[in-house]
Amino acid sequence: MTITLLLALFHVFLQTSASQSTATAAHKVVGYYADWTAERYPLADIPADKLTHVNYAFGKIDANNKLTFNRAIALDRVYPGDCTEPQCPHGLFHQISLLKEKHPHLKFILSVGGWTDSGPFYEMAATEENRQTFAGSCAEFLKTYPQFDGIDIDWEHPVAGGLQPGQPRDAHNYVLLLSALRSAIGPGRFLTVAVGAGARAIDPLEYADMSTSLDWVNVMTYDFHSGGRRAGFNSALYNHDDPMNPRSNTDAAVQAILAKGVPRTKLVVGVPFYGRGWRGIESEKGWTEGTGTTQVGGYRAIATNQLQSSGFVRRWDDVAKVPWLYNADTKEWITYEDAQSMRIKGQYVVDQGLAGAMFWELSNDDGTLLDALRAGLGVSKLR
Repeated sequence: MTITLLLALFHVFLQTSASQSTATAAHKVVGYYADWTAERYPLADIPADKLTHVNYAFGKIDANNKLTFNRAIALDRVYPGDCTEPQCPHGLFHQISLLKEKHPHLKFILSVGGWTDSGPFYEMAATEENRQTFAGSCAEFLKTYPQFDGIDIDWEHPVAGGLQPGQPRDAHNYVLLLSALRSAIGPGRFLTVAVGAGARAIDPLEYADMSTSLDWVNVMTYDFHSGGRRAGFNSALYNHDDPMNPRSNTDAAVQAILAKGVPRTKLVVGVPFYGRGWRGIESEKGWTEGTGTTQVGGYRAIATNQLQSSGFVRRWDDVAKVPWLYNADTKEWITYEDAQSMRIKGQYVVDQGLAGAMFWELSNDDGTLLDALRAGLGVSKLR
């Protein structure tokens, strides 16, 4: 083999390696951190080397249409290792600064709203004055707390409604709100949204116009079956005989949002690090009504409780690409994620050319799901 040929092959190898490195490094791995979990899951314990972004949950909207947050947890509480003097910095915001000093690649984004605190969005977004007030307060927040790199809007849900009813006007108001936010915080800060994955949440929104202001869209492709008496998969990747709604799956939601104009490079797929359960389910296959739901919790709890119980048997749906657990004695049926399904979801993101994956939430995992998700994404390291 000639030296010229060897050099040419080596050049091809370098190009291929660089291309693969760029592809894997580009995938976002976004984890939510809930401030109310701080006592049992210290922020310092976040697996920072396995994440690209952390969404801090949650900021809120006050009576004056301004951004606010839980100051006692964020600024006042003294955590282990803190200087105890009053003049010293305290709270989770200080913990974020310390974590970012050790892991400069990690970005923190303040997520505003959530299921419980989305009520103020409907009226705040309805007028130009209110939108500008809120946007200005977000810009001021980012200046005051430079440890944050952007804002995530978690409005649950415009038009479709959540704890509060939505209205058709919400769709265009959302576009105007995001435009105001982008103008206020500037191009150097992240602006993202978390959006519902059901048809009622997707179809009314003006995604093509929304996406021009956004860095990416986190689609909450979970909670497809979260209430009522009928057991069903929390986050099926594909539809498999869902009798209620054939669009209640991750792929259907992703394809619907792409069809509405969101670029693939701006779409982040959400995955749940928790399970849901039902009582009184006579069929191990689910899709039947029982006597009601039962509390299950995060994967960490499932691994400790149900997966260690001789009464629960793991099953796998090779169409929906998710597992479930069934206890024939107690008639309990549990939908959850494990390493197999999480790896497949990561691979789905790669195959579809999407921006990355997001999950709710960090304290629910013992490391199993995040490692599997990263394996599916092909991410060996982040930088």
